[in-house]
Amino acid sequence: MGSRSKLLPRWYSSLGDINLIRRALRDILPPIPPPNKRGQPPKRPPRDYLSLLVVKEFKRSSLRSAETDWTEAVCGERVDHSVIHYWEKNFPMEVIEQAIRDFGTRLEQLIGYKFSVIDATSFADWHQGKTGFHLLNRITEGTVYPVNIAPDTLNPVPNTRDTMVPGDGWFMADAWYDVNKVFKVIEEHGYVPLVNPNKDRNKGYWRRRARKVFALYWRTYRQRGRGESVFGSLTNAFGDRMHTRLHGTTYIRSCARVLAYQVKLYIRATHCGELVIWANS
Repeated sequence: MGSRSKLLPRWYSSLGDINLIRRALRDILPPIPPPNKRGQPPKRPPRDYLSLLVVKEFKRSSLRSAETDWTEAVCGERVDHSVIHYWEKNFPMEVIEQAIRDFGTRLEQLIGYKFSVIDATSFADWHQGKTGFHLLNRITEGTVYPVNIAPDTLNPVPNTRDTMVPGDGWFMADAWYDVNKVFKVIEEHGYVPLVNPNKDRNKGYWRRRARKVFALYWRTYRQRGRGESVFGSLTNAFGDRMHTRLHGTTYIRSCARVLAYQVKLYIRATHCGELVIWANS
């Protein structure tokens, strides 16, 4: 699947416009039902709280500055920082993961892709503990974008299965993913596996099939490093350590950062005509 759309340059000043961010989130995020059917319902729609978490990470704001600077723009009224913190700890993981998949699907339609890469990274919390997650990234001519996320379970089979979405073309991964069942999952979802061989593993039907492919196309595998650039972009934009203490909170904030990264790419993809109009005016 090739690239089909140009992107605004990274330096375009309107990328941080709060109205564009709100519009992008409203376009993609569906209405989110309350997480608990029992008890008092949330005062505001959960979609507003998710948008607020994304804006907070997008603007690199603290809880108190998010309260004073962005809550009225996102929710229409001031939201206390303790409420923001509550949702950082308790927002349903499956909902924010689905939001990342929704944005990934839309970016795929707008930009296209040439091949896919799965890899993992982690962010440190306040106590220097590591919270890892896996990303499935699409690589196109001008950029790299994530389409799915899953928490790290230190097992390549469920990590690959949970991160996988249907597609086609090359699917690249490093030697940690050289597991027979992983190759099966990759092929069942429509990809051609191009996984760096682990020299200590050589058994399995699916692995033998993949070895033949890698022997022919090992030069193509050299492009896998492009899929890791999204981790550098996340670190450069948001840092590599969070003021959190719970793994769940660190993971939710990591997902919010991935969503913020996707929102920026969505704005770059959907407003690329504005730069042409501005240049000709």
